[in-house]
Amino acid sequence: MIKAVSRTTLQSVVSKIVKHYPSQYADSSWDNTGLLIDCSEEDGEAHVKALLTIDLTKEVAQEAIDKQCNLIIAYHPFIFPNLKSIRPLENTQQNSLIKLVKNNVSVYCPHTAVDAAKGGVNDWLSLGLVSYQPDKIKSITSIERLSNPKLLVGTDTMEEVGYGRVVQFHTALSLSAIINSLKALMNLQHLQVSSNVRNLDTYMVSAAAVCAGSGAGVFKALSPTDLQAIDLIFTGELSHHDVLRYKEMGKAVIVCNHSNSERGYLKDEMLPRLANEGIDCTVSDTDMDPLRVI
Repeated sequence: MIKAVSRTTLQSVVSKIVKHYPSQYADSSWDNTGLLIDCSEEDGEAHVKALLTIDLTKEVAQEAIDKQCNLIIAYHPFIFPNLKSIRPLENTQQNSLIKLVKNNVSVYCPHTAVDAAKGGVNDWLSLGLVSYQPDKIKSITSIERLSNPKLLVGTDTMEEVGYGRVVQFHTALSLSAIINSLKALMNLQHLQVSSNVRNLDTYMVSAAAVCAGSGAGVFKALSPTDLQAIDLIFTGELSHHDVLRYKEMGKAVIVCNHSNSERGYLKDEMLPRLANEGIDCTVSDTDMDPLRVI
């Protein structure tokens, strides 16, 4: 059995995570973030070994156990408040929950705190539009902002923190150039693209709306003026009818599957940030988007 981490050490690790992804930035109206499984003990193991993942699947749970990790940092929560019973024989996620508890593996889920934070996943995607060449970007501002400025941490501003981003470029970029940048950022061979223009080299983008995961709800917060100025909608997934609506408005759309818009952030940004905080962590080898292109 894996040695449980000490309570004091686990609290210290959580505080280091929250330093980068403040818990008050998460959308508490529906999201279930924070320490979802606490297997720490008063006299537990002092050393934390963490596994980073987007989804906590049964494969990832087993990987954590095989690698003797006593903490999983899972971007997506796998426990929600509507949990009314535990039936591990009928529910694979509940089966994983029981298995993790039996093996002293704690679980922390930051989710929408990572979405909203300055330097979080949406800023990573925004810079990825230009292959991390910030001199090409005129401005990056949040779309759906925090409800109260008192929630802000340190020098963060309302324009920097929140869900989704509007990215404006100094000089318009071709859609084909942006597609190539995003493929490289997310290590993908294919993206789904909607455009009224067949030659993507000729479609120029001066401003883009960006949202990790599923962006439909966040994009509803765009003002009519902002939406009119936007040439490109980029997110992980959109419904068929949302794509049609944006296409008929004359806008290009890029989607890449939900978790593909998030997974690269773990290796590129979260891993080095937490490692610099002295946290021993690694990125999951078994975590992957459930959909693939054949």
